[in-house]
Amino acid sequence: MDLFYHETFTQNEQMPMQLRLHRGQINYMILEHWHRSIEIDYLLDCEADFYINGKKKQVAAGSITLINSGDIHALEPREVPVDTEDKIHGISLFISYEFLKKICPEIDQITFELEGQEERLKELKEVFNSLIRLELAPPEEYGYLKKNAMLHSLMYLLLTYFKEPRNQSSVKSQKYIDRLRVVLDYVEENYREPLTLQGVADHFSVSMEYLARILKKYTGNTFKTHLNQVRVSKAFRDLLETDYSVLEIAMRNGFSDTRSLINVFRDTYGMTPSQYRKKNPRRETVKETASAEYPPHIRVVEPQKDNN
Repeated sequence: MDLFYHETFTQNEQMPMQLRLHRGQINYMILEHWHRSIEIDYLLDCEADFYINGKKKQVAAGSITLINSGDIHALEPREVPVDTEDKIHGISLFISYEFLKKICPEIDQITFELEGQEERLKELKEVFNSLIRLELAPPEEYGYLKKNAMLHSLMYLLLTYFKEPRNQSSVKSQKYIDRLRVVLDYVEENYREPLTLQGVADHFSVSMEYLARILKKYTGNTFKTHLNQVRVSKAFRDLLETDYSVLEIAMRNGFSDTRSLINVFRDTYGMTPSQYRKKNPRRETVKETASAEYPPHIRVVEPQKDNN
């Protein structure tokens, strides 16, 4: 069984959403990234730490987390149990920003908040549970109508009970987040280059101190740490999906030499690239379906072993 994979179901133009069922072993971290879509995550039997705009949120099994459009976010599993049954551990729904804008023109002046709505959250969970049951059931002739009805129900709950106006503090923070998103995109597109904090600050005509401060505040990382995370996540995929040598992988992903890659990789995964490749042979196919709007930003971590 693969270490992890997602099954992605994309809806039609009338209901532009992306539904992901997370199967197998939940052993990956999702690095800091953002997207325009609203994201709703429902953890079934696992726990995780979400980092949203620099704030840590501990999420228990059975909980739903909502990530608003443009939020800078990351995820780290709190425990990595060994799963040999290929179970579904969670479900994620991405709702197109453009679609929301059409039915809710004030989308940029509002935010969605789940706190304090326990009864309505139960309804939201039931919709997700129904979606999971539908995806697992044998195909029905008009099953897409049932799915669309569930998604419409979810949209009704979201817009009716969880919508709030942005407060002044949120509006002020959004200005910094908007600027930081551009920086993160720049790093994502240019990670192979010899980037420095000073160079990126100069590129965006801001001070090095200002950039370091907002990066630390809204991602929890220094520039160097974030850049290394992006590079090592790209290197990790090359290890699993190509036959490139460790030197070639280092050069392809912005590391100055093999030793730099080995050091960052060992700090991240607890072993060298060669040791990891030996333990995890190259995959011929990738089950995950990704798009430009929903980049995976995945970094795999090792499962916890039972010492008993």
